[in-house]
Amino acid sequence: MERKRELRGAILKQRDALSADEIAARSAAAGERLLSLPEISAARLILFFVSFGSEIDTVPMISRSLAAGKRIAVPRVERRARKLMPYEVRDLQSDLEPGAYGILEPKPDRPPARLDEIDVVIVPAVAWDEEGFRVGYGAGYYDRFLPEVPQAVRIGLGFELQVRSDVPRGPKDLPVDILVTEAAVRRFAHPR
Repeated sequence: MERKRELRGAILKQRDALSADEIAARSAAAGERLLSLPEISAARLILFFVSFGSEIDTVPMISRSLAAGKRIAVPRVERRARKLMPYEVRDLQSDLEPGAYGILEPKPDRPPARLDEIDVVIVPAVAWDEEGFRVGYGAGYYDRFLPEVPQAVRIGLGFELQVRSDVPRGPKDLPVDILVTEAAVRRFAHPR
């Protein structure tokens, strides 16, 4: 736990030091890589996270996916239940509002997404290792959610500075199938 906390602090400090222009440029490059994946082309329903702070900017990727006719869901945090609940969105301006942790979330009147229809989950993290294992923000929401959508391709999305060789793993940590950054697309073969 202490090692994860130290790693989170170090990477978040690095990420927070990026300028708005650097975040925009790196996000655009990663977005091109992400949206050109065959898994994205084939997907009918994609669960995206909505970025906040110095995270990779997912809003343009979500907008482009919606414009391309994809069904898009984004998570709403149910804090009491300690769960992520995906809801479909059609318009980022009118369908989202600030929610838990100040992150934009679907308004309560949006229709819930059926878990068995989610083809791809775009997964955030603070850090990933070279095998696709991740360290999140510490609340475990994605670690609990991913087993609920075993059919979905798990795609990690972030900046290259978040990929490290020294990422600690726990027994409940789940890897992604693909990791996309501004510099590379990494594919992993993990048993499910």
